[in-house]
Amino acid sequence: MMDEKKSDKGKKFLRSAIVVVCSAFAGSAAQIFVMIPNGLTSGGLPGIVRIITHFMPWNYSLVYYCFGMAVVALVYFTLGWKDVQKIIALSIAYPVIMYGMEQVDFCLLSHKDPFLASVLVGVLYGAATGIGFIDGFSSGGTDSIARVIKFRLMKHVPIGRIMLFLDGSVIVMSAFVFDRNVAFYALITVFITSKITESILLGISGVQVSVAVITKEPQLLVDFVMHEMHRGVTTYTSTGEYTKTERRSVQIICSPRESLQIKSFLAEHDEHAFVTVTKLSSVWGLGRGFSDIHEVDNN
Repeated sequence: MMDEKKSDKGKKFLRSAIVVVCSAFAGSAAQIFVMIPNGLTSGGLPGIVRIITHFMPWNYSLVYYCFGMAVVALVYFTLGWKDVQKIIALSIAYPVIMYGMEQVDFCLLSHKDPFLASVLVGVLYGAATGIGFIDGFSSGGTDSIARVIKFRLMKHVPIGRIMLFLDGSVIVMSAFVFDRNVAFYALITVFITSKITESILLGISGVQVSVAVITKEPQLLVDFVMHEMHRGVTTYTSTGEYTKTERRSVQIICSPRESLQIKSFLAEHDEHAFVTVTKLSSVWGLGRGFSDIHEVDNN
C-alpha cells in the first residue's frame, strides 16, 4: 500500500513538472521568439514588462522575474499560502526558460508580420495558460492580481471583468508607448488567448456535468471512475416502474470531456446501459474542478 502511494505521488509530481515546463516553454516562446522580435506587446504581465523594458535597457526575463515574485508576495500576504502554491512554480519556471531562450538568436517567423505574429502569440500564450490551468497552475499575472482585488476589495465584481479592466489598461498604455497599431494587435492577441484557453479548459475546469448511469455492471464502472479517472462516485438504488426491477445507479460529477471517457467505457462493457448527462451551472465542494463553498463565486 505504501509503495502504491509513493508511486501515485511520484506520478503526480512528474505530471505536474511536465505541465509546468510545457506551459512555461509555450508562454516563453510566444514572448521571446514571436512577440518581441515583431515589435508587439500584450495585455497582462508581459505587456507591463514590455512597457518597462521599452524605457529601461533592462533584461526582459529579469524584469519579468521581479514582477512575478512581487505578485507571489502580494498573493501570499493577501490570500495566503494556498493561493501562492498555484503560481509559484510557473513564476519561477517562466523567467528561467525565458533567459535560456534569450541566449538564442531565433525568431519563429521568417520575416516581420505583425498580424500573423499577434495570432501566433495568442495561440501559444493561450496554450500555455490552458495547459497550466489544467493542473491548477497560474503564471501569477493579472489573473492573480484580479483575485486579490476581488476577494479583498471588490467581492461583488466578477473576476473576469476585473481582468478585462487590468488587461485593457495595459493595452491602452501600450498605444501611447508604442503606437495604436501595436495596441490593436495586442487586442487580437488577448482575444485569441482567451479563446484558446477556453477551448483547452472546456470540460476540465470551466464546465461540469452530472452523469447518471443505470448499468448491469455498476461496480465495474465505479472502479473505473474512481481508480482510472480519479473522480468521486455516488451510488443509489433505483427502480424501473415498467419492469419493477431494482438496480444500482451510478452518478458522477465530471467534465464533458471526462463524460466521453465514461461513454467509451460503457460502450465496451455494457452497451445497454442507460445514461443521462446534465449540464450544471455551478458545483460547490472541495473536489477537483469544483468551486469552494467558502469562497465568493468567481462568476
